This record gives sequence, C-alpha cells and structure tokens, in this order.
Amino acid sequence: MNLRPTILALLLLPMLLVAQIPDTQIPQSVKSYFEMNRLGPELVSVEVVNHHQSGRTLKIKIIATRNKSGKDLAFAFAAAAAVANFADRPLELLWVEMDINFKDSETTLALAPANCTIDALILGNCETEKWWQDCLNFP
Repeated sequence: MNLRPTILALLLLPMLLVAQIPDTQIPQSVKSYFEMNRLGPELVSVEVVNHHQSGRTLKIKIIATRNKSGKDLAFAFAAAAAVANFADRPLELLWVEMDINFKDSETTLALAPANCTIDALILGNCETEKWWQDCLNFP
C-alpha cells in the first residue's frame, strides 16, 4: 500500500483550511510575526495602500539594529511575504522602509514584487541570494 498520497494530503490539509486574511487584519498579522521574533527589528507601522503605479502595496516601516540591518530587512520581507501569501486580495508590491538605530544613518527604502518574494522566501523556489539580486530594489 502506497502511503505517499495519503501523507501528502494530510500535510496539505492545514494549508487548505487557512482562512484568507482580509485587509483589516493584515497589520495585526504582520505585527504577530514581529512579536514572535523578539530579537528582530522594531515594527513602527504597517499599512496596505493602493499605489498609483505599483497597485496594492504592503508598506512596512521598521527600525533595525546597525550590525544586523541586512537580517532585519530580510526578516521584514519574510513577514510581509508570509502575510501576503494569505491575503484575501492579492498584493503586488512589498515595501519596507528601514531606519537604523544609529546616528547619521539614512533611511533605506527597499521594494520587491510580492509574487517573487513569496516564491523565494516562503515557498523556497529560489535561493535567497537570487531574490536579493533579481527581486529586491533599492530606489
């Protein structure tokens, strides 16, 4: 007897039962990810906006630690992608604005298409370095 289809069905069942996240719950869902990572960046704000060029955009503002800014930025995008993956209405762009808790540091703005970020960071269909090179933009 082949158990592989049965096991696969049991593993996929929880994913099918996850409710879609409505726009009103997206900020709280992102906040939950940040609360679980006590060593991560500080979450300042979260909002879903309809950007005139990019479409539906999830905007996150964080304060990162100077010596972990790359990891903090990646964490913010991973949290955004996790929530965007279950958003009730598709998001086109993930936008992270990062301030560093250090004097004379400038604000970093990073943008990435939601689909590309979900594909790389959540579904693991490409390497993180490839995501950094191909998807992430610093305007």
